[in-house]
Amino acid sequence: MRWDLPWISSYGSAFNFDYQASFTPEQQRDGGIYNFVLTKPLDEEREGLSVFVRDGDAVFHTYSTYARGIDTLNAAYELIDLTPIGRDEAEGAPQYWVRRHDEYE
Repeated sequence: MRWDLPWISSYGSAFNFDYQASFTPEQQRDGGIYNFVLTKPLDEEREGLSVFVRDGDAVFHTYSTYARGIDTLNAAYELIDLTPIGRDEAEGAPQYWVRRHDEYE
């Protein structure tokens, strides 16, 4: 179809703060909004995806998603989710199943 879909990084700009994916040291300490919930972010940057459309000179924000909402962009998660046990997160801790190469039994 020859679609031209530009991907643009917001790294180093105020954009991530505007869309609640970056956090000041105070927000990390006292709490900030992430994924539409007041939380204490563990890192100064969290994952997020926003979509915009331009109509002439007007730009419209059409969609944002955070946390598990971006999983479809990671093909490995999509494949793991098809397996019988999936990510095996019954313990309740996100990604507790991830092991470094020297941690497997």
